[in-house]
Amino acid sequence: MKGRKRRFPRITTGACVAAAVLALGGCHASSSNSATGNATGTAPASDQASPASEQASAQGSAAGGCNGDYCAPPDWDTAKASTPLTQIPPFVEPLNVVISAKSTVPLTDIQNALGQWKTVSTATTVKITGIHLKCISSELANVTGHGYVPQQVAWRLGGCVDGNDLSLSGNEDHVRIWNQPVAGSKYGAWFIAASYETMCLVKNGKLQTATLDKTYAALHPGTAYHCVDGGPGSIATAHPDGYNDAGKDFSAAVVAAAKGKGWQVSERTVPVPRKASAGEGGVPFSPAVYVLTVTA
Repeated sequence: MKGRKRRFPRITTGACVAAAVLALGGCHASSSNSATGNATGTAPASDQASPASEQASAQGSAAGGCNGDYCAPPDWDTAKASTPLTQIPPFVEPLNVVISAKSTVPLTDIQNALGQWKTVSTATTVKITGIHLKCISSELANVTGHGYVPQQVAWRLGGCVDGNDLSLSGNEDHVRIWNQPVAGSKYGAWFIAASYETMCLVKNGKLQTATLDKTYAALHPGTAYHCVDGGPGSIATAHPDGYNDAGKDFSAAVVAAAKGKGWQVSERTVPVPRKASAGEGGVPFSPAVYVLTVTA
């Protein structure tokens, strides 16, 4: 699925890698905006009002303004991603959740409070009922105005093993996360692409759920993939709106976790401009984005 899912590693050209490194370097290279995936989001005090941060804010203003929670990114969708299956053409996905720059709780503490949301890597593979899959693939987003870069961290409900098990029933929620430095904010804003996925496979040229023929999927691992719930090859009845359902449910999970820790949390929904209205498999997504502020 999305590798987010899911997927198989995408090939990135050397030029793209260089661009990603330069882009990350332009946003507090010494803080959370590094390719290491450090999710604390802690920026040294000397960096918090740096020219790079101010530049990101200025670019946000040009793209739609800054409101304290975040600066509007140049694109509220990810870059178009390809797949190893011809049955799933290239697609974009929505950034559908934002953890506000006004938050005072670091991302790692939010993850710990969530409990079952585990960090997953693009380098991790897993076997479920004999089916061999990548845990998650890399996708690109441009939240700072410095260009499209890979997610800095990714979480999956249940982690890699249990998450893939959940995908057999269409209940695997996962998120890819990018940081945006915001002037005056300790942690900046975190932009998140959430989706539900089903483990699917290609048989006789068509997508179907892997649970319909686990033996075939195990014997033909190259045909296995993660399809967004609601689309071809998925269990459409589990979460018929794989993007919108995932954004809503992940936001609700953060709210519940924050309250469980005694933190203050607010949630609001805002409409944003999008260049697309559907993602992988043609699954539609709305212009709605959940904006969360978590303070201790």
